[in-house]
Amino acid sequence: MSADTAAQSRTLYAQLLALPAPLYPAAGRFPADGLDAALQAQTAALLAHPALECAYHLLNHALYPAHFLVRHMQNARAGQHLHGILHRIEGDYANARVWYREASGLGERANEATVREGEEEFVRFWSGVAGVGAGDDERRRKEKALDAAMAYLDRVEKLKNASKGQVQDAGRGTEERKDLEKLSRAELVSVVEWIAAKYGWGRWNGGDASRAYTESTDEQKREMVDQQSGGEGFRKF
Repeated sequence: MSADTAAQSRTLYAQLLALPAPLYPAAGRFPADGLDAALQAQTAALLAHPALECAYHLLNHALYPAHFLVRHMQNARAGQHLHGILHRIEGDYANARVWYREASGLGERANEATVREGEEEFVRFWSGVAGVGAGDDERRRKEKALDAAMAYLDRVEKLKNASKGQVQDAGRGTEERKDLEKLSRAELVSVVEWIAAKYGWGRWNGGDASRAYTESTDEQKREMVDQQSGGEGFRKF
């Protein structure tokens, strides 16, 4: 890993954290280009671990490039967590719930190829939100973490459904909106810092991301086709 790219990555990260927290999809061109197109280009140029690149794109509200990356990491816990966050921001709460469950380790689609690294970070963050201590039973921590994550999704969806205007303006200025945005940012910060501690902040594997890609299950491949062809989970902004 280049020290220069690590320093660049940390500087970029600070700039991304200065943007509004991603809670709902931004209007116009932003799902493709991000709130700051220059930061999107800088993110791609880092050649960082694809999970870190994906998290940076999400902080920039650039949903399209993030979706490209998570599709290649559907059988890794960190990728599943990011996939859930992506669908949450998109407003596809049904799929967000599926991916959050997988990321927690309580899903039903794990197989021998599943990369479980990152599962502990999902559980650590959301069990902390639930007020469950690290010394509690592992199964209980996972269940309470998933309950807290699902409750958060319920709140985000409820605020959106109560809005009569543009989705990106749902609840703007309310304490509920502020609290939801705070949690959205904190969740992404936890993911970013876990990834950076595990894989580094800068260029990873000589810039070759393929080592982080996982083989999708047949069910995941079918879901991908549905999303691309306008079926269940198709992205609408």
